[in-house]
Amino acid sequence: MDGPEGVRGKEEAAPGREAGDAEEAGDGFQLVTHGKKKKRASGQEGGGAGSGAVLGAGSVGALTKDKGAAPGTKPKVPFHDPSIPRPQDVYKIRVDNYKPFEHVWLERSEDGTRPVHPLEKLPVEHFVDRNVPECEPVKPADIEDTPFTLVEDHKGLMELAKKLKSVTEFAVDLEHNQYRSFQGLTCLMQISTRREDFIVDTLKLRIYIGLYLQEPFKDPTKRKVMHGVDRDIMWLQRDFHIYVCNLFDTGQASRVLQMERNSLEHLLLHFCGVTAKKEYQNADWRSRPLPEEMIKYAREDTHYLLYIYDLMKQRLQRESTPENDLLLEVHKRSNEICLQFYEKELLTDTSYLHIYGLQEHELNAKQLAVVAALHGWRDRIARQEDESTGYVLPNKALIEIAKQMPTDNGHLKRIVKSKYPFVESSLDEIIYTIWNALEYSYAFEGIAEQLKKERLEQLALKSVPASDETTILDAESDRSNIDPACQSSVAPSSTANVNVASDGGAGFMNETALISSIHLEDNTQTISSTKIFETLPGLTRPINKDALSNNRYQQNLRDPL
Repeated sequence: MDGPEGVRGKEEAAPGREAGDAEEAGDGFQLVTHGKKKKRASGQEGGGAGSGAVLGAGSVGALTKDKGAAPGTKPKVPFHDPSIPRPQDVYKIRVDNYKPFEHVWLERSEDGTRPVHPLEKLPVEHFVDRNVPECEPVKPADIEDTPFTLVEDHKGLMELAKKLKSVTEFAVDLEHNQYRSFQGLTCLMQISTRREDFIVDTLKLRIYIGLYLQEPFKDPTKRKVMHGVDRDIMWLQRDFHIYVCNLFDTGQASRVLQMERNSLEHLLLHFCGVTAKKEYQNADWRSRPLPEEMIKYAREDTHYLLYIYDLMKQRLQRESTPENDLLLEVHKRSNEICLQFYEKELLTDTSYLHIYGLQEHELNAKQLAVVAALHGWRDRIARQEDESTGYVLPNKALIEIAKQMPTDNGHLKRIVKSKYPFVESSLDEIIYTIWNALEYSYAFEGIAEQLKKERLEQLALKSVPASDETTILDAESDRSNIDPACQSSVAPSSTANVNVASDGGAGFMNETALISSIHLEDNTQTISSTKIFETLPGLTRPINKDALSNNRYQQNLRDPL
């Protein structure tokens, strides 16, 4: 299930989190539809997950209470449990954070340039089931009265695959964790049929999931019901090479029906009278063994989903007209999500501009140069060590270092306060990186000026009374009248990774507006100049892109297009 906003980012802004636990904004992947990069919308409501925890922490359940919590208040569920060892270390999970992702199990197009999703060969009308029973759908038995299997071994996975062959529909959800890994890891897969619930330990069985479950997910005769699947589709492809056909996304259905809210929590309450325990939405799903309360919460995500599908399908049919087929519209939207392809996050010349919260700070050219250099260093370390960028160096700390521009180890240590192991072990390298950035900060003068201008414009627009529509429209018109030739100085694909703006107002502008606005008359001073900053082993220096053919980080610097 799609977790709360910002798997990789807004975690840092959450209250009560240690700085070392924070994550950087962005999802760590790009969406590609029929070979074209597509920006992922932020803030989509939906499913569950967003984080996890790992084995060995005993009963992952150990709930924690705030030190100053009032008596009788509910304990908080650990969001990032530092006592949990990394799944990569426990289960010997090895990932490549450099090479482009290969969709190896898919056919290729005739010209061999792209993978072909099995869904492409099937018309969407093929999946629309207009058979609505006359009787009301039957609500499933309570969770306590439903058979449940925790799938933790090879034999259990084989049994699950066999059972899925005998059904025509099943509900699916995923729980994901972005902490302490660069791309993130799928921690659990929940599956429900009309009669049984299953939870698959996808950390322990990672290498076998695709082998046994690829076929039922791809089978166009079996309907998959999921909620808010934008990220889930990416995780299934990335971790298990699973591609989904015949999807009904209840999140999209709720939007088509224009329901009051689109979250699964709301659908459970509205259709089933079930109140989901929100405290587990952000739980650390890496934890092992899973406590009963977390298992129950995970089961709820799929246990009622087929019933919700029945009710929503009835309503979609009832409210459709010959000119507006609502059921078909839901299937079209669900198909579009399935047709997206996972790609690894790329480091581009403008990636540093996507740092969550960057636009809150008015940085000069020198400070911005340090931001870019530290962002490159952090990205290299995170990929190399398979760590989350927020664990290596959180956004807040990165920006604070850039603002103060320390030039000696003592000053740097006072800023970071020994919170970040990778920083502690790389003090000399980071200081040298800062020195290099300052030497070539002239390249950032135009960018810094443009960011300042954009920030002031946004503040001015915010201060205009809502009734003064003319002023706002004129301002927007001026900003949209940009020479396309100037826009080309920024890689369009660089906007596909993350969002800098949030509903909470942490960013002052959306990322597309921000990046597209950064155009300078003197292109030699844009960030897409032939001279760029990249951290190579031990130092940061300006290097020519054309001379990088033998550099092992080359793929991170290429324009994805």
